[in-house]
Amino acid sequence: MNYCEAREYLRQTNKLGSVLGLETIKELLRRLGNPEKELRVVHVAGTNGKGSTITFLQSILMEAGYSVGRYSSPAVFHYREIIQVNGSWIDKSSLAAIITLIKKKCDEMVHQGMAHPTSFEIETAMALLYFKEKKCQIALVECGLGGKTDATNVFDKVLCSVITTISFDHTQILGDTIQKIAGVKAGIIKKNCPVVMSCQTKEAADVIKQVADSRNAMFLLSGRPEKAEMKNFISIFDYKASNDCSYHIKLQMLGTCQEVNAATAIETALVLNNQGYHVEKYIETGLSKAIWPGRMEIVSHNPLMIIDGAHNPGAVEELGKTIDLYFTNKRITFIMGVLADKDFDREAEMIAGRGEKIITVTPHNPRSLDGRMLAKTLSRYNDNVQFAVSLEEAVRLAKETIDDNISDMILAFGSLSYLGELKSVIKTKEANS
Repeated sequence: MNYCEAREYLRQTNKLGSVLGLETIKELLRRLGNPEKELRVVHVAGTNGKGSTITFLQSILMEAGYSVGRYSSPAVFHYREIIQVNGSWIDKSSLAAIITLIKKKCDEMVHQGMAHPTSFEIETAMALLYFKEKKCQIALVECGLGGKTDATNVFDKVLCSVITTISFDHTQILGDTIQKIAGVKAGIIKKNCPVVMSCQTKEAADVIKQVADSRNAMFLLSGRPEKAEMKNFISIFDYKASNDCSYHIKLQMLGTCQEVNAATAIETALVLNNQGYHVEKYIETGLSKAIWPGRMEIVSHNPLMIIDGAHNPGAVEELGKTIDLYFTNKRITFIMGVLADKDFDREAEMIAGRGEKIITVTPHNPRSLDGRMLAKTLSRYNDNVQFAVSLEEAVRLAKETIDDNISDMILAFGSLSYLGELKSVIKTKEANS
């Protein structure tokens, strides 16, 4: 297969949906020579902050000179970004060659009466094969959904398990209490392998610590950094780590949640340092260089326009805190698009009152919530809500609020599935203006 044929194959397998469980992925990996057994892995689960924590770790490790693989999803701007080595996406020829091999193994499995691997299982196998091929010294792997039965949970041992903040999401699958969700996330903890957990609710922390203790896994709870200040869109704060050293941190990635994610990355880096990865002296520099598109990303300065992937109640809560900390004197127009399987009513109640105007859109995703329904929900909490039939119209309507002195900035958030396209629309309008 060439690249286009490989992508079409992946699109077709996406119709198989999502199936939790490890039997199929383990069989596929066995037929591919078990590449996961040759990798040294940091495995990350959690509701919010997984990708940001991985971004921080990736930057620290790269600054220290290590070859780093990264597997995280969903993609924001381009499909190939979900698999990276040293910040570069998997190349088209490698993707095509690996998918050709994987398809052959999948066809053999089906021929022998087994289930066809799902698209996420295929992508996971592709990432692990690619990291092996590239001889990555360390691989950062993000859970797709949950932890215990997620397709990424195929490692016998890991350098470190990381569990970021836990909140309500995918409750129909993971459970309807924080304790149940935490129990599923804690499924990535391995016997005798260290665990780093972000600071979070006692309900979640107690469950995770109990699982860690039962598996004789060294447990480390990251602390909460000192209150940050912002200068020229740089977040500055101090953090005293578990090694009693203090770090002066400067982040380009804005958001109150990023301070917590950075602290989690620091503690994880120190765990790796104790295992022979000489990264401790690169922590501050690595964090200062970390950038992750789509997370409180400034895409325009005139007017100020920011995009953020706050897509569930926990993330929206953090977005509200970020607004209160950094933009308390700004009048904001929101652009919002969400998926139907999210608790959008709760999100609306949490955030709608902070906007001078809210413009809703329908993301291009099979799971999208119709922007008209979202507008109806938001109207219960804000009197100035309008549905836009396209992203181009949403940007035009939002900019009109700046021109009419209704607001000072525009903040687009919600499903990651539309932010990449929205950014392109904004950049195209700027280029043509």
